[in-house]
Amino acid sequence: NSGSTYLWSTGETSQTIIVSTSGNYSVTVTDVNGCSATDDANTTIYANPVVNLSYTANVVCHGDSTYIEGPNVATYSYQWKKDGSNLLGETNYSITVGDTGWYVLEVLNENACLASDSVYVEIIYLPINPLPNQIDMCLGESVLLDVGDGESFVWSDGLTSQTRPANSAGVYSVEVRDLNGCVGYDSVNVIVHDLPIVDLGPDLFICNGEELIIEAPDGYQTEWIPGGETQEIYVYKEGEFILKVTDEFGCVGQDEIRVFVHDNPDVNLGRDTVIAEGTTILLDAGSGYVQYEWSNQESSQFLKVDRDGEYAVNVMDMNGCRGNGNVKVAVNPVPIIDLGGSAGICAGTSLMLDAGHWERYKWSTGETSRSIKVNQSGDYVISVWDVYGITGTDTLHVEVYPRPEISLITDTLSFYKGQSVTIDAGSGYSAYYWSTGSDWRSIEVDEPGDYSVQVMNDFGCVAQAATVVKLLQPKMVVPNVFTPNGKGPNEIFYPVFKGVVADFELYIYSRWGEQVFELRRDLVSNNELKYIGWDGTYKGEESSIGVYVWIIFYGGKERAHGTVTLFR
Repeated sequence: NSGSTYLWSTGETSQTIIVSTSGNYSVTVTDVNGCSATDDANTTIYANPVVNLSYTANVVCHGDSTYIEGPNVATYSYQWKKDGSNLLGETNYSITVGDTGWYVLEVLNENACLASDSVYVEIIYLPINPLPNQIDMCLGESVLLDVGDGESFVWSDGLTSQTRPANSAGVYSVEVRDLNGCVGYDSVNVIVHDLPIVDLGPDLFICNGEELIIEAPDGYQTEWIPGGETQEIYVYKEGEFILKVTDEFGCVGQDEIRVFVHDNPDVNLGRDTVIAEGTTILLDAGSGYVQYEWSNQESSQFLKVDRDGEYAVNVMDMNGCRGNGNVKVAVNPVPIIDLGGSAGICAGTSLMLDAGHWERYKWSTGETSRSIKVNQSGDYVISVWDVYGITGTDTLHVEVYPRPEISLITDTLSFYKGQSVTIDAGSGYSAYYWSTGSDWRSIEVDEPGDYSVQVMNDFGCVAQAATVVKLLQPKMVVPNVFTPNGKGPNEIFYPVFKGVVADFELYIYSRWGEQVFELRRDLVSNNELKYIGWDGTYKGEESSIGVYVWIIFYGGKERAHGTVTLFR
């Protein structure tokens, strides 16, 4: 009851108590209101049956048994168990057993009190490691027979060890004894099987590109190296091939075979070709073959060809390997060139010889172009090749005629306004043709310009000459750098003229505007100032390196200005 307290005669204060001796036990219960009640109980404790098993032996040889006995009391009831399970019908105080296991006897007395005891029984089987009925092994092998632990061993051939080798066919029997005096017998029949016989035959030869099938004999598990676990292998390259066969007993036999691959004949009839009409070409299939078969049924190494077509040959070498080759032959006409037979030219001119469009050229001059220019008398021979290498030739004779020689004779080629000049072509020509329209030997001109004349000799060859008549106008060139360092050239700064100028003045200034040089001349022409120009000094001292400004006057006015850099 919730909130109540308890007081037993044993002094315990819990709601329940456990007792192990007979007697009267009382309890007083007080609730939350302080009300109390008392009760008691008389308890009797009965003794359990005493069970101690006895036995003749708990280690027993195979084929023997042991006797196990518990207390023999008329008022007890019994039940035997083996490995936790009831043994049917075994309800007596004793039992006889012949199997390995835990045996338990449960005893119930007249007061229904239960007690038990147990014993482990071990049955000794010899040998510990039984031999199989039969062992199959392969010729050359040995097997180790082991019957397990024991005290003593006697084999049929007198050996006394636990293990022994067996390397021949026969029945091997053994007697085994242990420390308990148990005896066991066993035997095994050892059968020795011959190794499988494998014969792949002699080494084989194939031609490149061929395939060879090699088969293993039937009735075995087969492994090819290389090739794997297969009955047959396909071989197309050179190498050594090993066959391992395993029979039903695991016996292995093997053989090796080597396969050699011969190269096929390499037949080269050359590139497709073209021959000229009226010529032949000899096709060569190569030497050393035992058989030749041409597409036109010829059977020799060589074939002479003079017609268009494709020619093929099949050959066989001493190994039986075949090769083939083919070539196309075309017959083309010879190239035709017409240079004209002969030609004449004037000296100083040239003639263009054109052989036409072909693949390759060779002139007798050594040139290899399609066309050449010639300017000398002689025979010119051209050889041409078309795209197929066919050659054609032609010859042209060239004659070179002399041409007139001309030089214009003049008093001067320049003049001042109001003057004239006479231009003379010279004598000895059959005709004159001036650019002015005149057909006389000489002309007189009073205007500047270009004048030319063409003359012709008796061979019809012409020559031409020209001259330029100019009204004189001066030109000036001024340098932008000079180096007055005594090492020449370029020591003096001066302008150079083409023509004549009057009233010439030259002024040079430093960068600060100070005049460092002055030169005046009435007339100046060409480079006559070369020695009187500025030498890079001022007041007898060398001027500094730098940039200087110059101004030039002539004809009464400024004509140019600029700068010049002085270096040393």
